[in-house]
Amino acid sequence: MKKLVCILILLSCVGGRADWKSFFHGTPPAATPGPPDAKTASVSFAAGVSADPQIMEFMQAFAEAMHMHDGKALKPRLSDKYSIEDMPDEHNAVDFFMQAMIKVKAPDEIVITAIERQGDVRVATIEFRAPDKTKTRTFKFDSAGKLLSADFFKLQFH
Repeated sequence: MKKLVCILILLSCVGGRADWKSFFHGTPPAATPGPPDAKTASVSFAAGVSADPQIMEFMQAFAEAMHMHDGKALKPRLSDKYSIEDMPDEHNAVDFFMQAMIKVKAPDEIVITAIERQGDVRVATIEFRAPDKTKTRTFKFDSAGKLLSADFFKLQFH
């Protein structure tokens, strides 16, 4: 009986400091970037799309971050209002962005195919081209050229 009481007291002390998963398995190590991809993707505007220097600068930095698997240089380019659709409130969108940059593979080419204005927000439609496939994604920028949101990353909860 004394052992049971001691175990319960011990678990009540530990329970306030960590969740059960962390208690039994420990805190997972932070993700580390792998080696850089072979090359940085070229960034360009499609024919007929008016050049936007802020979007071009962001996308060039984004291409370099994908190449290096490191989003730290992009952190100042994310808006204070940066968000990811369907992300639960208890998670941090910027942290998820940084984790995703470590894992994402760089394309060969990034082409900005359209830019539309919605009030102060600019919505850019962008193609990420690789030899095997092309993905079209939407990036939203504020008036200062900072990223508000993008559908580039998909949430996956396990």
